Amino acid sequence: VAVSGNQYEGGDFNKVAMNYKPSDVGLPAYMDAKAGDLHTLPHMAFAGYNPVGNYGVTTRTRWRTYAFKADGTHIHGRHTLRAGFDARSHYYAGGAPGLTSGSFTFNNAFTRRNDDTFTPAGNLGHSWASFMMGLPSGIAVATNDNFAVTSPYYGWHFQDQWRVNPKLNLNLGLRMEYEGGPVERFNRIIGYFDPSLELPISSAAEAAYARNPLAERPASTFDIRGGTVYPNNSQRAIRDGELMWMPRIAAAYQWNDRTVIRAGFGMFYDTLTAAKEAVNQFGFSRNTVSNPTNDFGVTWLVGDPANGISPLLDPFPVRADGSRFDLPVRDALGSMAYAGRGFTFSPWDTKRARQRRWRVGVQRQLSASMLVEAAYAGAYSDRVYVNTNLSPLPEQYWADGLVRNNDIASRMNENVPNPFRFSNFADLSTSNPIVYQDMSTQGFYTAATTRRNQLLRQYPHMSGLVARNSPYGEVRTDSLELSFERRFSKGFNFYVAYTRMRGDDRDVYLNEFDAVPSWRESNNSRPHRIVLTGIWELPFGKGRPFVRNGPASWIVGGWQLGLAWEAQSGALLDFGNLFYYGDLDKINTGERTFDRWFNTDNFERVSARAPAAFHRRVFPTRIDGLRADPTNCWNGNVMREFKFTERVGFQVRMEALNFTNRTQFAAPGTDPLSSNFGKVTLQSQTNKRYIQLTGRITF
Repeated sequence: VAVSGNQYEGGDFNKVAMNYKPSDVGLPAYMDAKAGDLHTLPHMAFAGYNPVGNYGVTTRTRWRTYAFKADGTHIHGRHTLRAGFDARSHYYAGGAPGLTSGSFTFNNAFTRRNDDTFTPAGNLGHSWASFMMGLPSGIAVATNDNFAVTSPYYGWHFQDQWRVNPKLNLNLGLRMEYEGGPVERFNRIIGYFDPSLELPISSAAEAAYARNPLAERPASTFDIRGGTVYPNNSQRAIRDGELMWMPRIAAAYQWNDRTVIRAGFGMFYDTLTAAKEAVNQFGFSRNTVSNPTNDFGVTWLVGDPANGISPLLDPFPVRADGSRFDLPVRDALGSMAYAGRGFTFSPWDTKRARQRRWRVGVQRQLSASMLVEAAYAGAYSDRVYVNTNLSPLPEQYWADGLVRNNDIASRMNENVPNPFRFSNFADLSTSNPIVYQDMSTQGFYTAATTRRNQLLRQYPHMSGLVARNSPYGEVRTDSLELSFERRFSKGFNFYVAYTRMRGDDRDVYLNEFDAVPSWRESNNSRPHRIVLTGIWELPFGKGRPFVRNGPASWIVGGWQLGLAWEAQSGALLDFGNLFYYGDLDKINTGERTFDRWFNTDNFERVSARAPAAFHRRVFPTRIDGLRADPTNCWNGNVMREFKFTERVGFQVRMEALNFTNRTQFAAPGTDPLSSNFGKVTLQSQTNKRYIQLTGRITF
């Protein structure tokens, strides 16, 4: 039985700046009360100069895991039985308090010669003069909520290691896991998108569209449904839990005295705990902006500089309702929180990605110190996470072929009457004033027109809708693994392995209207990979064949050399949508140089003839075999140990990483409209030759 806890904190407060309160630098005491314990030196920004004070109180994030685990083992004849239970609580807390003590900006707005800016005026000197006179051009303060998210996890397992006979061993196992959805302690988090919700604007928006319908979309199909869901006390989790079953089986069979056959299969699931996903607190943070003047200082809304009263003396005066600061709306926007905005979310019924792995291998001992192994390994994963566009423009409105279609692009981007115009929802000013006020700040509602393509999409009231972690992806890998090992003997060992792998991912929507992702060769695997390592103890010195004694043994004795080589294929090149008029098989041909990494003939290089907007993909994302610079890296080390006594020694070691000093080049340009198309112009972030020397005393 084991009980454990682990905590990690990231980020830090600027403790020096937090020694100050707003009142310490002349701001009113109510700013101290507003900041509370999270007070800091106010942020003063001067155009043309470095600012004074923090950019707000920084985020301090905390991750914590509590775990309880109990395991039991029972041996019964040829069976070794194991069973256990595992419970964990994942905790993720944080939040950025932000500019708790205020932010004040200064520029040349009140010091330049002319307000019309016809006479050029820089900021240097001017912004500092505005500060000295106490005339800020911008005043703001933040009110941000923090968060504390938890999610539970439970696991059970059972395993039987069965020694069937002296030659055959079986391992049979089953693991079950249940993972609950994340819960925020006070529901200060937004959840998912519910496509069935009727919105406060639904009827009015549908009626407005019916007055000016598009030719492509009858009014009867313009259905405004779908909105955001905030957790509440009856439904607090933002994602459903899932029970996962994971069987495992493995076998080892001794064919003869030198040959063993091993095979295994297992199923595994990913986790989506509170610690793995960013927290969306839309609505739980808000800035209060205090505008000093609307007419370049002729009249002042804050302070009275003409009579010597700086806006800084009372930067947030009491308003008609008795308040000074705007408070976060939190969940008051309800289903309308992201209406008119773009929303990326994890669906309520998100399924954890799962993988099935299998391997079959044969190992043969050639001698007492040498063995070889050949194996086939495979894996298939489904419910792999992809981002799915839930509001695509339907396929019939997209251009096709290898000719630019400006007519479709122009029509889809044409301005049409906006059924979501603010004036269509006047009733909300009394029935839902918080939503009404929020809508008044968005161009989506204040504009008289909108783009035609916006009204042809599903969920036209959303300015983009993406389901994150949609379980529609798949991955399949197959690999041949060959290895030879000479175990350490007579001062020498050697290991070499070769892997031939093929990996395919179903992880990309070639077009936003595609119902499912498309398959393509994976960039998470490489077709060829070779690894070689070896250690050689030079045969000189005490206990070795040559020069065992005398002064010479101190010079040449005790040295050890190590070597490692790694080589693998480069990454596949990714292409955007483009026009190509030739044979795809001819792209990866010809002499490869840095100026012409692949055959750049027959690509459309003129932007006026390239695909316009709303042109379906006519070129693949990747070309089979067309890859960036491969890896080819040698590393080595030299080590010597000096023995002063039987129990005390000094070890010196020099390591040379990438000792051939090979440059790893980045991928070539793949945009045919760029002058660097097909050219390698950058190196990757890998290190050049790197030599380090270390010493260690052992006793």
